[in-house]
Amino acid sequence: MTSINPALESPLATGAAAEPEADFGCEYSANLPALLKHLNISLAFTSYQAQRLMLVRTDGVTLDVNFKHFPRPMGLTADSNGLTLGIFTQVLQFQREDGLLPQIKQPLKRIEDDVTAPRLLLQNNGQVAAPQPAAGAAKSSDEEAFEAYQTSLYEPVDSRVDACFIARSSHYTGMINIHDVEWGNDGLWVVNSSFSCLSSLDPRYSFVPRWKPPFISALVAEDRCHLNGMTLKDGQPAYVTTFSTADERGKWRDGEGFNGTLMDVQRNEILVAGLAMPHSPRWYRGKVYYCHSGLGQLCCYDPASGENRVLAEVPGFTRGMDFHGPILVMGLSRVRQTDVSRPAPLAQKYDETLSGLWFFNLDDLSEIGQIRFTGNVEQIYDVAVLTGCCFPEIIEPSHPRMRNHFCHPPMQPLRPEACI
Repeated sequence: MTSINPALESPLATGAAAEPEADFGCEYSANLPALLKHLNISLAFTSYQAQRLMLVRTDGVTLDVNFKHFPRPMGLTADSNGLTLGIFTQVLQFQREDGLLPQIKQPLKRIEDDVTAPRLLLQNNGQVAAPQPAAGAAKSSDEEAFEAYQTSLYEPVDSRVDACFIARSSHYTGMINIHDVEWGNDGLWVVNSSFSCLSSLDPRYSFVPRWKPPFISALVAEDRCHLNGMTLKDGQPAYVTTFSTADERGKWRDGEGFNGTLMDVQRNEILVAGLAMPHSPRWYRGKVYYCHSGLGQLCCYDPASGENRVLAEVPGFTRGMDFHGPILVMGLSRVRQTDVSRPAPLAQKYDETLSGLWFFNLDDLSEIGQIRFTGNVEQIYDVAVLTGCCFPEIIEPSHPRMRNHFCHPPMQPLRPEACI
């Protein structure tokens, strides 16, 4: 195993308050850099506990773990056009714009030198107004770290960067406890755990409720059954996971036994019951793969035969999954202290549980490699494979490059009929 020890972040560097110093160190299988480079892929994953969207990038020799701060990042999905991320009260869309690569590999102009910047912020001497420390006051280490971080934002990105994902739009949902997200025929679908339903989005509303399990009697923000996982088939919601079949406020937290489910959405039918904290159903190659998280298992359900199989068992709380050809990438989390009355059975099975990403070959179910986090990245929620790039960069909404990094089509006619 090869180790990475990224520089520690200052809490002020990310805008987080009273956040413990972050350690994103990890170890990884020696074959992974060459494998990801050969496949021309990279990985994105979310850790709500670490408040980071993280990228696993490679130059073919080493892995690089890059991280962006977001409040409670959860559901994640990617395609050739971009990346979609669900956070605390929003859904964010990052558009892939590789045409910006030459620009982000150059230093960013200061606002006082940028012709596109508003002039209202300028002082009489032509400098940007900025708070000044009291005369003679010494800067704290946090202030110095924050200044260093701000300075770094104006520097060129890593020369190895081969793809750019830039923030393009946001939808405010409110705190619906968003979990899985996926694009379908009707736009973006989201798992709305607070209201125990699947929802689509409309700019006029926080969300549009579209489906709820038949055992849920009312559309209220009570997280009754902990509906958390979702996958689409042919562009429509097809399968979901729940922690229980309870119909009372937060009842899934204090159940005496495990009664999680894998459900068929179109038929309103429970396919597998008695599961311990299931997550991340994914429709792939004609089958439903899902995480039997409480037991640390990767499972597969075949709708054609009704067969339910355990494909692998690992020393971690399985959650988050994506595919590339025969390769399956799955997230592992450490078993944590929660307000659920009955802990995951996994805690009794292993003295120590792990956090990281595990790679499997679906053709023979062999394990290909691992990334293990050795610091305080303990919880992983979702995983997405980014294709056609090995070393992507994300420009988040708060980044100063959002000021003048533009993307637009050619001039369009005033009237649609002018195109005829």
